[in-house]
Amino acid sequence: MTFTWRRTFPDTHHDFVAEEAGQHVGRIRRIHGGPQDRVWIWSCTGCQRGHEATGVRPLNGESATRDEAIEALAAAWRRAKAWSEQTGLPLA
Repeated sequence: MTFTWRRTFPDTHHDFVAEEAGQHVGRIRRIHGGPQDRVWIWSCTGCQRGHEATGVRPLNGESATRDEAIEALAAAWRRAKAWSEQTGLPLA
């Protein structure tokens, strides 16, 4: 799965939005400070429907590294797309 990445905001570091074929997928960002310092947060925000369906969750979480956050986001996106294909319902 290949995502197109861009910064969430022009002046941010360690904060990115993912798209696939022009469709919004989600976001990853690294926390700075506090008890979660340096933890990567990921969220599959491109899936606005089906989040209650069995087998789709989790759609967000924490990872120790950027690569792990990317993989977790990709796995969530695969689950969401599979749900959409199985039900015939759109993700958003």
